[in-house]
Amino acid sequence: MISHPNPAHRQQVQQWAQDLMNSRFYVLDTETTGLGRQDEIVQIGIVDKKGNPVMDKLIKPTIPIPFGASKVHGIYDSHVENAPNFSAIYAELSEILEDQEIIAYNMTFDWRMLQQSGAKYEPKIPMNWHCAMRQYAQYRGQRRKGWRGSYKWHRLVNAVAQEGLEVKDVHNALGDARMTLKLIRKMAEENS
Repeated sequence: MISHPNPAHRQQVQQWAQDLMNSRFYVLDTETTGLGRQDEIVQIGIVDKKGNPVMDKLIKPTIPIPFGASKVHGIYDSHVENAPNFSAIYAELSEILEDQEIIAYNMTFDWRMLQQSGAKYEPKIPMNWHCAMRQYAQYRGQRRKGWRGSYKWHRLVNAVAQEGLEVKDVHNALGDARMTLKLIRKMAEENS
């Protein structure tokens, strides 16, 4: 383990993770048609704190899935041809997420994708979000070059590997949600 420049920051994250593990929460991840402002969700995965699936759905977007995105997550238009669209799963999704602590790795991205995918249907999904990526950056304690006082963000796969955890089912929404959960558990450990 590398030396942390501010051990109190690491301890704050450990306390955050411990508090989560003593509460009820869900971990969410999405796979999308891309990263842009017009892209949409093609898969959503949500697990509870034990790693049990709460939701695992393919979603048919209103736009074709570009080949480049399909190469990353393995979801092609043919896979979502008979899948429900976002409006069809909206009621179930909002019921699941209502009044829940929701953790996502790169929460800003997943929240934006939920908003973009739902914009056509006017959804208002209330959530109490936490970003595991930002928490892990503080936990890991690597300074960002050129960003005074800021910690470096790590890709989920890299964070999981850095902590000696199993990297499995990468770029699958349920798999990524479970890896995020493993990382939270690791950060909750007293002597990590």
